[in-house]
Amino acid sequence: MSTEGNSLIFSSVFLAKNPQNDPRVQQLAEWGKKLLANGVVKGTEGNLSFRTRLGFIITGTNVALDGLNPETVSEITGVVFGLNKTSVYVKGMAVPSRETIMHSQIYEERPEVNAIFHIHDAAVTAKAGKIGIPITDKEQPAGSLELAKEAVSVLKLNKDVKCFVLRNHGSVVLGATMDEAGKLVAEVGEKAKLLK
Repeated sequence: MSTEGNSLIFSSVFLAKNPQNDPRVQQLAEWGKKLLANGVVKGTEGNLSFRTRLGFIITGTNVALDGLNPETVSEITGVVFGLNKTSVYVKGMAVPSRETIMHSQIYEERPEVNAIFHIHDAAVTAKAGKIGIPITDKEQPAGSLELAKEAVSVLKLNKDVKCFVLRNHGSVVLGATMDEAGKLVAEVGEKAKLLK
């Protein structure tokens, strides 16, 4: 299960508990180390994912981005919204990031997106409006369906946007590849740093 405070966000249904064997996990791990080294995330902040044939691979909950490996990421093969709780279908050893629902909804909305990097660059979050990055209308609880809906709403209003800010939370960067997403993180970060 993934929780925010004491509230249940979703239930993980493990279909298989094996390490991930997708070779792209290594590339995700390299980006995780770069993002942590660059200071755009700290500790266990942030989450990264990339699209697979069955769904997407995402970082585990409470996993530092410099600790990514086949055992600390999981593949999401489905998300089912029930009346009382959401179920996330998982292949892997790690409980997926609490932001799994948001990643799922973005992949559904944007078929051309193959990588999502959610980071916590304070400068980008604070200066988004000044550098032309859309911001969600409302602040929503981390990991919630409401947060995912806010993210999708920004994407529907801004058809070509590849970076947006979740109000008072962090930024989300989209790419056709992990390299594209990672490079955009750096570009947006530089723009924010240049502003006083």
